[in-house]
Amino acid sequence: MHFRILGPLEIENPDGLVDLGGHRQRAVLAYLLLQANQVVSTSQLLSALWADDDAPMTARKILQNAVWKLRGVLSRPPRAEQGPELLTRAPGYLLRVPQQRVDLLDYQQRVVTGRAALAAGEVERARRSLGEALALWRGPVLSDLVEEGICWPELTALQNRRLDVMEDHFEAALACGRHQLVLPDIESLVAAEPLRERASGQLMVALYRCGRQAEALAVFGRVRSALVDGLGLEPGRELHRLQQAILTQDPTLEAPRAAGTRKQAHLAPANRDAQPPADSPAGPATVPTAALPLPAAPGPSASAEPVTTPSEPVAPAPGIPSPARHESRTASVVMLRFGLGGELGRVLAEDRDRVLDVLTQIAREKTELHGGRVTSVLGSTVLAVFADGADPADIAERAVRTAAAVRDSLSVPTGTLTPPQAAVRGLTVHAAVASGEARLPRRPCAESPSPWGGGRLVDTCRTMLDHVQAGEIHVCDETRRHGERAAAFRRACASALAPWELHALHDEAADQPWGRADAGAHVSELELMQHTLLHTRQRSAAHLITLIQGSGRARTRLLMEFQRRVEESHRGHVRVLAGTVPPPRTGDPLAVPAEILAAYCGIEPEAPEAHATARLRATLDGLGPADGADLYAPLARLLSPGPTTVAAGSGEVLRAWGKFLARAARKQPLVLIWDDLQHADDALLDVVERLTQTHAGVPLLNVVGADSGLPDRRPGWATAHPRTVTLSLSPEAGDALDRLLESLLTPLRESEVA
Repeated sequence: MHFRILGPLEIENPDGLVDLGGHRQRAVLAYLLLQANQVVSTSQLLSALWADDDAPMTARKILQNAVWKLRGVLSRPPRAEQGPELLTRAPGYLLRVPQQRVDLLDYQQRVVTGRAALAAGEVERARRSLGEALALWRGPVLSDLVEEGICWPELTALQNRRLDVMEDHFEAALACGRHQLVLPDIESLVAAEPLRERASGQLMVALYRCGRQAEALAVFGRVRSALVDGLGLEPGRELHRLQQAILTQDPTLEAPRAAGTRKQAHLAPANRDAQPPADSPAGPATVPTAALPLPAAPGPSASAEPVTTPSEPVAPAPGIPSPARHESRTASVVMLRFGLGGELGRVLAEDRDRVLDVLTQIAREKTELHGGRVTSVLGSTVLAVFADGADPADIAERAVRTAAAVRDSLSVPTGTLTPPQAAVRGLTVHAAVASGEARLPRRPCAESPSPWGGGRLVDTCRTMLDHVQAGEIHVCDETRRHGERAAAFRRACASALAPWELHALHDEAADQPWGRADAGAHVSELELMQHTLLHTRQRSAAHLITLIQGSGRARTRLLMEFQRRVEESHRGHVRVLAGTVPPPRTGDPLAVPAEILAAYCGIEPEAPEAHATARLRATLDGLGPADGADLYAPLARLLSPGPTTVAAGSGEVLRAWGKFLARAARKQPLVLIWDDLQHADDALLDVVERLTQTHAGVPLLNVVGADSGLPDRRPGWATAHPRTVTLSLSPEAGDALDRLLESLLTPLRESEVA
């Protein structure tokens, strides 16, 4: 078995990847691999799996079960003579595994070898060994577990030490005269870590050797500004001396004429802790300037991404694909991140993997539709690559359209100036697109594994994605330049690394900046609803529209689209209030009336009671004196519900609430939008059904969404009344959001609400 933790956690045997089981088992194995061949105490494992205040009473039993299951995984055939063993050793457990079978241990050994060669002046051997070590990384360490919430200090330490190894590798490459090949990688590191003086110095040297002296000096200016403005510190003496050497074109900055073993020791990483020799009072000043900007990195460290953009090939390590299988090509990278917020509640806790599987499948379908490939899935993040074709503009356009297609399939538009709104509360989509030259595998064959998971473009996307708000798509300068014929972009204020944000796609739906609404299959229903609203306003006549649909997914999006259109086309002239009725026994049966009242009065959810009652009184006074005193007491109870409100007092409260809506509609036409009304109790159903008849002469449009449970409970729902209409919505076949929600957001079972 081979164990890989420098990236997503994987175990591979001759038959392929091994199923590791659930999150808890994978976390236990990962922590033991971080301490491979060392005893890990039970208390350490418990602290790694749970925070002190989150550990359940059965934590030790859960840990023991996870260890027992892992032993079963590790003992599966085929068995090798030196197979892994998970042993019980006081005060905890020991995972015994050969060093060459764990990528972390293999990586650390190669780093030790490379640094020893670098210290001995064998720069070519150091470059190869450090490059092989860095190539073992497939992404951030244990990236799949990090996406699931794991946050261990050991992971941060590994990631930080990886940067030191990258700088060692750059030092060896510069000493070999390979500045042009490593320049893009140094630029990426400095962009991500602007305060690392050693890497900044290496970038200055590489730029100078490429004939870009002004840019090399500009790097010093940026580093100095970042240090002075952020920390109040000046750069170290090494960087100052390097700046002066560039200004005077010091010959020691020139690249070595021949790569190989060097005679001088001055290209080894400088060590600030080292003492100058007794016969050299100037200390570091006696070292040639080319070596000076390289502050030493302490200790063994971690590594870089497995593929860089572009990068020189390195000698293949065992199990690493041959460099000959890679080539430099124009590519665009799309990185999507799905946010699963707390609003998803129990679904997030119980069905997270299933949610992510369906979301990943949606992303894969949209990617393949536009000619790309999904190459990596890390928890809730999906990476797709577009590299087929010779036209960079076509490649960038397909990448941007893919990001928009995934987002729009899970959203509904909200307007011309804001990103679309999530069609499911708690589910958000974030996307970033980067374009440029990349070292990619040659055309994949059927047997090839997932081709690519790293490089400068991926690092750029990952950094951009940290600044992307829900529903936004950020792109780099290169993507914007190539994609201008297919889309309009605008400045993105959130991220300096992603200065552009997708605004509109240029296609047949150019009048809709976020593409077609998912409600497009129900255009006739939307037109009917809009016409009814016009009739309601013109004749000051209340109307009731009921939408019935079994799954409720298309119905919900139709209601959201109708709300958006009303707010856009009747801006300032019609007030829209909306709410979703919670299932029985999961919330206050009067939650939506209270929410509607609070929204109209401008009362925030967490507002103090005194503020809420003051806003209510001011709102009632603004609607006129009639019945104001009679309405205040029951409506105040609605804003602060208690046992009397939900029991005997609910009828009085709802009657007052209905009168309030009528008065509000007389002042300004009002649209009420309900969803999942089938969950309402009988008292609320009576008020909603009769609202149109009780207050027939006011401009009030009541739009109700429900499943078949409503007509089952009320067979004559709204059929005997004028100014009412009931519409049955047909399902939308093949809709991505419907597939997601139908498979995930299953209705509560009776046993769960009893």
